[in-house]
Amino acid sequence: MFKEQIAAYCKALKLSHNLVENSDKIEAENHEEYLLKLLRLEVEHREESRKNRFLKNAGFYNTQDI
Repeated sequence: MFKEQIAAYCKALKLSHNLVENSDKIEAENHEEYLLKLLRLEVEHREESRKNRFLKNAGFYNTQDI
């Protein structure tokens, strides 16, 4: 039930579904640490997605294409 609500709020805030997936994986001693880790993972996910999108749009091939 909580995951569905988190997913709905993520959608409303235009956050990725990655937050929902990572919410169960994170262990922290307090709320601030939990939120910090969750947001850090989201930023890393967005940066990786952006890099992949740029490479795809540039038409470069990756090592898997060789």
